[in-house]
Amino acid sequence: MIQIRLENIERIERLFENTPREAKIILWRAINRSATAVRTRSSVAIRKHYIVKAEDVKKRIKIRKATANSLSAQIRASGPVTPIMKFDVRPSSPKNAQVTARVLRQGSRKKIENGFVARTGNGHVNVFTRVGRSRLPIQGRYGPSIAQMMGKDILIEDIIDRGQTVLNNRIEHDLDRLLRGGA
Repeated sequence: MIQIRLENIERIERLFENTPREAKIILWRAINRSATAVRTRSSVAIRKHYIVKAEDVKKRIKIRKATANSLSAQIRASGPVTPIMKFDVRPSSPKNAQVTARVLRQGSRKKIENGFVARTGNGHVNVFTRVGRSRLPIQGRYGPSIAQMMGKDILIEDIIDRGQTVLNNRIEHDLDRLLRGGA
């Protein structure tokens, strides 16, 4: 779980002790902006480490935004494991060739023993291997899920730092704007 702290909460409460609603508005705006920045940074960090498309990452990361009554946002990555075809696989279409795959940007291609690329009846293309010696059944090959990718320690630090920075900057910006007479 990623947790970002509100560091200036006491100062904000003192500034707006006569109008606590204004303080809540400033906080929920800043929290929501920070949550959006965390989702964006998560996508960038994951794609910097893994070979995966932005659309595949972004559709698996959801935000539950803060409101004035609930000053917390939730960023959640969920979903099934990712088919190996979403990464760097050769050949990329059904052919009689040795299948190799690369999941990590810093990694090298790995040969998938007895792997083959096939299209199933519903149009799904993936790398498969046979379970036994007979033709069927076959088993699909998968890489990590987006949640597993996002949970890597080296990525979490970067994501938290970005969220904390955006939260602090947005609070300062909104306070400054409000105190100088902005809406």
